[in-house]
Amino acid sequence: MISSAVVARAEQPFMTVEGDTSSTAWWVLAEFHPFTTEVRGIPVGQIRKGWCKATEFRKELIPREFLFAGGEDAMEASQRSFAIEGQFDGSKTRQVALVGVYEECKGPRGRFVMILDLPTVGKPRIRLLGAFKTPHQYSALSLDDDQTITVWSCMDCDDFTMLKWDRKRQKFVWRPPPTYD
Repeated sequence: MISSAVVARAEQPFMTVEGDTSSTAWWVLAEFHPFTTEVRGIPVGQIRKGWCKATEFRKELIPREFLFAGGEDAMEASQRSFAIEGQFDGSKTRQVALVGVYEECKGPRGRFVMILDLPTVGKPRIRLLGAFKTPHQYSALSLDDDQTITVWSCMDCDDFTMLKWDRKRQKFVWRPPPTYD
């Protein structure tokens, strides 16, 4: 049982967990505190107006006692990741889908999912941004063989949305559509 834990990043804690993790999943109890002002080289203000901070989830930011609670890497065992690369739209351009937490300048936080084009020269380009105000910011990704990206809001549950390139509409579409903020 872990009653509270903090992952410190610089002087700002990134993740706090308050509560009894023996009776409630850590990702439900976790509160994330973004501390960076850019994601993959893109300034937060260019990602979304009104955001002051956004931090991409990375395994090294999550305490080992949570990710390896059962003695194995829970994300690897569930075939989930915080970032996945591919050619999700069928083009030759390499892309990355990633998840993280943001904080608005006015205070509210939420989670985000982004798909970026990764050009061979220059900065990444945002292809899709989904932002969801929620007190539970944890999220992870998985990729199906047909290039469908599944966005999970937990480590071990069936709460997810799916994201897929629609050739006819020439854009990424949600299946089923999430609620945007």
